Amino acid sequence: MKHVIAFILILSGFGACNHLNQFGDNISSANSSKSHNAGQNCMNCHKKGGEGDGWFSIAGTAYRPDLATAQNAVINLYTAPNGGGELKKTVSGDLLGNFYTTDIQAFGTGLYPSVTYNGNTSYMSGSILHGACNSCHGISTDKIIVSQ
Repeated sequence: MKHVIAFILILSGFGACNHLNQFGDNISSANSSKSHNAGQNCMNCHKKGGEGDGWFSIAGTAYRPDLATAQNAVINLYTAPNGGGELKKTVSGDLLGNFYTTDIQAFGTGLYPSVTYNGNTSYMSGSILHGACNSCHGISTDKIIVSQ
């Protein structure tokens, strides 16, 4: 009987881990080029029940002033405007200008993004409550443009 109970506990543990693995390990990195669909809302597919590999908590596309994508941009999320407060998360962009992570990120009452490209940093003036950056940028607000 003890073996049956242990086996059931092991199986239920796999089920719990499987739920967490839906967030997987799909994280952008500098000099990578495995991403796709620049400028589109990544969370349309990379969400629970979506067709994308993993559930993204933060994702988007960064652009240079000439509207070419910003290769290897770095996105930081802070607890206060203009890089103030505590740095909560850093996500590296890839060669296609896309950045994304399946790491779980709590946004609380809001986080303030910055985007750094070629040593120049741009700050978003308002806070965000989710990480679906391309759900607004390029749709209802300007694309994420960083200085060169």
